[in-house]
Amino acid sequence: MQRLKQLTEQYFGKLCLIMSLGAVSTFAQAATAQENCVNINSQHTIIEQYIEQAPYRQALAQIPASFSYSSEQSYQDYLNYAETLIAQRNPRAMMACPISTQSYQLLAKQQQWLGTPKVIQLIAPFELRHPNNHKAILLIHGLTDSPFHFHDLAWQFYQQGFDVRTLLLPGHGTAPSDLVELKYQQWQQAADYAIKRTIDDYQQVYLGGFSTGGALILSHLINNQNNAQQIQGVMLWSPASKASSGLAWMAKYVSWVSTWLDKEGDIDFAKYESFPYNAGAQVNSLMKQLNKQIAKAKHLPKVPILVVASQYDQTIDTQATLEILEKWQQPGQQNHLVYYGDKSQIPASIVDQLQLEIPHCTTASCSAIKQVAHTATINAPSNPHYGENGHYRNCSHYLSDLTLYQQCKQGSKAVKGEKTEANLAQYPGIQRLTYNPYYQQMLSSIQLFIANTSGS
Repeated sequence: MQRLKQLTEQYFGKLCLIMSLGAVSTFAQAATAQENCVNINSQHTIIEQYIEQAPYRQALAQIPASFSYSSEQSYQDYLNYAETLIAQRNPRAMMACPISTQSYQLLAKQQQWLGTPKVIQLIAPFELRHPNNHKAILLIHGLTDSPFHFHDLAWQFYQQGFDVRTLLLPGHGTAPSDLVELKYQQWQQAADYAIKRTIDDYQQVYLGGFSTGGALILSHLINNQNNAQQIQGVMLWSPASKASSGLAWMAKYVSWVSTWLDKEGDIDFAKYESFPYNAGAQVNSLMKQLNKQIAKAKHLPKVPILVVASQYDQTIDTQATLEILEKWQQPGQQNHLVYYGDKSQIPASIVDQLQLEIPHCTTASCSAIKQVAHTATINAPSNPHYGENGHYRNCSHYLSDLTLYQQCKQGSKAVKGEKTEANLAQYPGIQRLTYNPYYQQMLSSIQLFIANTSGS
């Protein structure tokens, strides 16, 4: 509590100095003073101002904190570093954010936080700890995301008796501008540190990664097969394997002459909306590197994998993910696949070799969903920000048409699904799905996977 108070005082002192020098626009000053992370989502009429004036696209000018990622440094050292980094660089780190998840409530109790949650408390990497525990799960988020995306799953794992750790990838948790010059090797360095540190600290370790986080985990296991022997299992949600767009390779070259693929309002406190070309270039390079590693490896680590993926994913090529899963399959290995799509799209060679589940809709809520999106697999329908009745709607695919954008943001009966060409044509104003309508069924699959791989 004292540390957060110090960071708050430092933050506002620096922010006032910047404002006095005229570095922050009048609009940004007014927005910061009046908004919290919830009511900002209702200000659709000024979205063009947010896009043009970018109060949250650029990180603060404070020189960022540094961390060596040496395995000699404790995880608490890392958490302290990440908290300082967010306070130094995120222009709304101390913004009020009246969103309370079960993970936040436990953290608030452990850390003795009082009052309304702040953005920094929701997006910073965290630990959920039991006394004298020997087993843990490390969770690594995706590109442009933050550890907030694991608040739902972290609570479930904690309830199952695991300590839970999350990691903040470099360039994240601050502002989109911090991804403009970053290299994917920096993400890998952070992931390597977190995995090695967790193996040193616990006897039984599981790893979990969403999208980019999944690719970083697989790459680590291939390059560090001694570490892989100490991993009980790996869980991957919409893992980054190959971009769904055939033009993804161009991002590297376009980034040399242009900075931004998308300039958005960045009203989502937990995820960047503006997207630098370099971010796409780096994740594409990471995926290419991973596929080369898999192709060249004489032996892939014998680590059981659970994959949760949607056939209709418009970010990642799910067929490429299934090909990786097929190559990873070894005799007697307890691999699981939770697949949102048509069974005929799964390679026949792996259907009988793993535990396969294709969930079926059992509620009126999921019957209204038009396919599971890339962005949907890890969040619960009850999530107060991304859930069925959450404050946030993903409508970024309509920024070129602000009429459709506002229809998506404000419509009382928004259709939810993936942003496929067919859906965009059939359902004007469709909202990209941000929660998993099959969440409870997925939790059952996860419990089965852990039971099959824990040795207990």
